Amino acid sequence: MKTLSKLLILISIAFLYSCSNNDTTRIKEDREQHEAFLDTHPFNQTIQLSREDRKKQGLPPNAYYEREYLLTMNPSLGRPTPEKVKLINKDLEIAKSVPGNSRSWEDRGPNNIGGRTHVVFFDPNDVGPNNGDGIDYNRAFAGGVGGGLWVNEDVTDANSSWTIIPGVASNLNVSCYAIDPNDPLTMYIGTGEIYTSGAAVGNGLYKTTDGGLTWNEVPIPAASGTDVTVSGNLFKSGIFYVTDVIVRNVNGTSEVYVGIGGEDYVSPNFNISNPNNTLGAQNAGLYRSTDAGSNWARVDGPLLRYTANGDTYYVIPNDFAIAADNELYFGTIGSPINNQGAGRVYRSTNGTTWLLADVIPGADRVELAASKTNSNLFYVAVQTGSNQGDLYITTDDFATLNPMNEPNDADVTIPATDFTRGQAFYDLVIEVDPNNDQIIYAGGIDSFRSTDGGNSWRQISKWTNGNGLSSIPAPFVHADIHAISFRPGNSNEGLIGSDGGCSYVSSYSNAPTNVNVIQNRNNNLNITQFYYAAIDENGAAGGDDFVGGTQDNGTLRVNNAQPGSNSFVEVVGGDGAHADIDGADGYVVVSTQYNNHRYYTYPGYSFRYCITSSNCGDNAGGTGDFINVAELDKVNNYLFANSRTFNGSNGIEVCELFNSSSNCNTITNTQITSDRPTAMKASPFANGNPVLYVGTERSNLYRVSNITTTPVWNNIRPAGLLGSVSDIEFGATEQEIYLTMHNYGVNNIYYTNDGGTTWDLKDGDLPDIPVKAILPNPLLPGEVLIGTELGVYTSSNFNSTSPNWIPAINGMTNVKVVDLDYRASDNTVLAATHGRGLFTGTLDTASIADSNQISNEIFVTPTVSNGNFSIHSELENTYDVKLHDLNGRRVWSKENMTLSKQGSQVQLNLKSGYYILSAYKDNIAISTNLLIK
Repeated sequence: MKTLSKLLILISIAFLYSCSNNDTTRIKEDREQHEAFLDTHPFNQTIQLSREDRKKQGLPPNAYYEREYLLTMNPSLGRPTPEKVKLINKDLEIAKSVPGNSRSWEDRGPNNIGGRTHVVFFDPNDVGPNNGDGIDYNRAFAGGVGGGLWVNEDVTDANSSWTIIPGVASNLNVSCYAIDPNDPLTMYIGTGEIYTSGAAVGNGLYKTTDGGLTWNEVPIPAASGTDVTVSGNLFKSGIFYVTDVIVRNVNGTSEVYVGIGGEDYVSPNFNISNPNNTLGAQNAGLYRSTDAGSNWARVDGPLLRYTANGDTYYVIPNDFAIAADNELYFGTIGSPINNQGAGRVYRSTNGTTWLLADVIPGADRVELAASKTNSNLFYVAVQTGSNQGDLYITTDDFATLNPMNEPNDADVTIPATDFTRGQAFYDLVIEVDPNNDQIIYAGGIDSFRSTDGGNSWRQISKWTNGNGLSSIPAPFVHADIHAISFRPGNSNEGLIGSDGGCSYVSSYSNAPTNVNVIQNRNNNLNITQFYYAAIDENGAAGGDDFVGGTQDNGTLRVNNAQPGSNSFVEVVGGDGAHADIDGADGYVVVSTQYNNHRYYTYPGYSFRYCITSSNCGDNAGGTGDFINVAELDKVNNYLFANSRTFNGSNGIEVCELFNSSSNCNTITNTQITSDRPTAMKASPFANGNPVLYVGTERSNLYRVSNITTTPVWNNIRPAGLLGSVSDIEFGATEQEIYLTMHNYGVNNIYYTNDGGTTWDLKDGDLPDIPVKAILPNPLLPGEVLIGTELGVYTSSNFNSTSPNWIPAINGMTNVKVVDLDYRASDNTVLAATHGRGLFTGTLDTASIADSNQISNEIFVTPTVSNGNFSIHSELENTYDVKLHDLNGRRVWSKENMTLSKQGSQVQLNLKSGYYILSAYKDNIAISTNLLIK
């Protein structure tokens, strides 16, 4: 019997050893596969290109999207899986708790910057008795790429502001719109942008039937709706990119046409070799509905399809136009399959049978502008194979197509033959005045106007006063024009959408000589895309101090910010990156693209010196990533930065900071030469001798000590770590470490309380989404916040084996959160988003669990009202009650309000929209939402 017992024990030990060995082998193989994907991926070549070389290859001006692709890829698949985000409810339920309680996140701005805007238009219903303020057509909509849909009640007023519209998730990439000519209360918006390497994935088509008050997704069944793998190339099925939408009136019936795109999610513009991962190529094409979007069919026809590898695909509509005789046209853009269908113009009288009107030699993307009075007249803008912008005109309905004279930008860096400066794949606009077909507009880097059908042009905007542009008196509009629209009833007024948001035009005709007739309208249009942000840890009696790096809007800062949204000022232009404040020592470190860091005094922001390069120039020194990982050690006054060189050698730049200079050197190790830093954290407990924790692209976590002499590198990664590290944070001591991962398809959250000897998995029930940042609540053990692809999530039982995670997005909504910072002096949390600016909340000792115990205690009837509703409580109690809009602004409050089951009546005169009602009792808050029509 003893022998049998010993044998069973030996067998058990052998089995456990075998399982452990198998796990070790499996994770080793998974890492090797991930590393192979990283090594062979073509983005490794493109992310190191200069801006000029990127333009030549048809790549977006910055390399952020390529880097995000590599960081977030599922290591088992070799690609990200953004389609999973679509499966998670985009309109996440308003969270019951925002950090530590139910108070809303507060929008802190910037309220004066804006961001990349593809859609700007006036409300066609804002006329007569419906205009509300006695002024016709001054209500406007704007759609941001990654920032959702917004409304402005009087865009003509310089003091007017924008409000985000509920029902359209604020992380959606709004790309196009259409108005039903038979019922202007019915409008559509399309989402997803294919012009930036397909990285701005959309969520289909949305529709309103009440003039923009509420919006609902319109399901479009994807034709050919199955995933396909061909020669190792994955073709993912789905509706990911709506390129354009238009509604045509046919004898009182509204026909809706939608262009569905597909994009090679690896090699934009097809200039890089396989393998490819493609979204929606087999589903692309022209879709049509004749019953208001209830039913859809992809339009078929021999001229609309082509064959590749034995499979059938369809050309991609890029831009629709309706001629003066109601005939329908569309220009195309090249498909992910060998650029098939590029440079074409199609036409149809009935919407089902299509003829090829023209094929433009050497063209890819085609934009159309149809005369409203002459059915034979069209203006055409195209992207050529070299990404140059060219203009054409036809006066005989495409029987002939002739080149037009092109605008010559006063910017001396822009060629006279290409007003887009090699960015026609990114910024290309052509529009015709609806009342005068001789007046046309073109947009590229800047915008232009012609009054003689394109024979001559005048510049109506400029992006800077440099590069020779100070010589012209045109108004300022941010570079990269994406949309030009007209005000109904007066086509000399309009709106311009650019990388800098929305601009209002009071007189197109006077714009060449009057700097005041085009003005920014970005008040509270908070769609700014941040990469990093920081809050001064000491606080300020006069308000809050923030600084952060943004996409194409520079490094922005504000001192003494007041509650609510604030105006920011630019510290340095271009693309901002890492930024941090050391208020105790009186300095700020900010950075621009690549490894370029600057030292400023604080709080005065007086420039002192370039830290990591001699001239702070774009790509100076040839090191680092486009948005480079860096870390400021405020205890020891050191800056650490990724100094990976473009020949593949990796290291970390270590700079000791002084008042007027820095002392820099590079440290490296055989363990990191073939790897790449993706997250850094300086130990706040290492006073006098810096200690740096480095997370890498290839499943490693290093503790680097003895940095100033002979660095010692210790790998303390979790045994099963797989993917690219996104954030590292500490708890009460250096033994407590929180770790998060960028990737889809991995364990995203790890925790250790013994310095990395053992690690626990903490994903719990978190959806499969990238996690970008983590912040433990120092006031309440067991509560942790994370920033994710879909906003902030929080757990109140982090210490459990399988934590529960709930969205904490009240007042912020589900937008990508890339950074979290904390100010201990008043427990303020700063959340930096990539598409909705900055938000703050507070941490306290009232746990979410405590709050949830009474979360069902408060409810409102009816939940949809005209402002008259009742607030009920399951138990009779006294509360402080507050009502906020979705921008976090308090619109009504009442203290010591007695609530019971019978309900207390409230009568409010508020504008239509969604609101969040919060009732506070004993430092705990309960929230519910309601809609006022």
